[in-house]
Amino acid sequence: MKPLDQDQYSGDSTSVMDTNSEATNPVLIPVKSSIFNPWIKLLRPHQWTKNLFCLAGLLFGGRLLEPQSILLSGLTVIFFSIMASAIYIFNDIQDRKRDRLHPKKKYRPIASGQVSIKMGLAIAVGLATISIVGANSLGISTLICILLYAINNIVYSLKLKNLPLFDVNCIAFGFVLRLLAGIYVLGDMPTAWIVLCTFFLTLFLGFSKRRSELLTLLHRHSHQDSLNLETSTPENTNSKTLKFSYLHLFYQRGKQNKQRPVLSEYTLPYLDSLLNSTATMTIMCYALFTITSGKNPSLVITVPIVYYAVMHYKWLVTVLAEGEEPSRILIQDNTIKISLFLWLISYLAILYFNIHLFH
Repeated sequence: MKPLDQDQYSGDSTSVMDTNSEATNPVLIPVKSSIFNPWIKLLRPHQWTKNLFCLAGLLFGGRLLEPQSILLSGLTVIFFSIMASAIYIFNDIQDRKRDRLHPKKKYRPIASGQVSIKMGLAIAVGLATISIVGANSLGISTLICILLYAINNIVYSLKLKNLPLFDVNCIAFGFVLRLLAGIYVLGDMPTAWIVLCTFFLTLFLGFSKRRSELLTLLHRHSHQDSLNLETSTPENTNSKTLKFSYLHLFYQRGKQNKQRPVLSEYTLPYLDSLLNSTATMTIMCYALFTITSGKNPSLVITVPIVYYAVMHYKWLVTVLAEGEEPSRILIQDNTIKISLFLWLISYLAILYFNIHLFH
């Protein structure tokens, strides 16, 4: 039996379901790890980095030196993270059968049986309640953003994740709500261009994720087809020759699959066109934000950094076939981290030191 990858999953020492696409009955295998790991993994804390979008009001509003603003923004991040964990648990319960067919997701606590469905639901309801009560204490605008975020994710999980374009648009809308909550909690109003920039940036990241998932799926099916061809009879081989080239994969739609059905509605060329358009719109909207938002127009010098970061991420996705987990790229890729650091330092220096280079 194939050994478990402890980086993919760490459960308790009782059972993990070892399944594959052909399996009908789960097989329980022992895993040695801390008893707390399933509960931590259930919350997916590595995904909480997405909620840093709630700090946008601090950054773009020039309030990094205001203790009260820092407190309000920090609480917004916390309450969004709590609601996000509740939604992740709900999604894991909904997708537990599909997750058992995935080479990595089958180790998730719900799919593997480490945490029961009833316990998962109880935790999700408790977390959602804490988040709603906390958001209400921050104001009606923050509460509405939290509620819309929860509704958006529930509708996504139940229906829209299986519809092309709607699936990624739901994800992008969730990030826009994070941005708005982080600005409204400080009593400010967002500019249209930064909202659009956030929307297109997260569309870009979402379509990058779909492209990586589709490429992985096509390679898996191509490998299986090539094995079937090798084991076929000479008569069948002569009558039907398959060419397993990149070009063959490139124009192929994702086959029907139980892990992510919406991939059957995408092709690599279509996703590449979506990457090109969303990357362009992201950079253009950010550039317009720097010169039309009423702030220091010298912020335009940060545009090349944004351009480079976006194009580097696109290179990771289209050349190195990465991008399936954007949050991990953000944490692990040094070029992305350096770009973010340079952008942040440049932005803050221009904003707080009032550096004027252009009219």
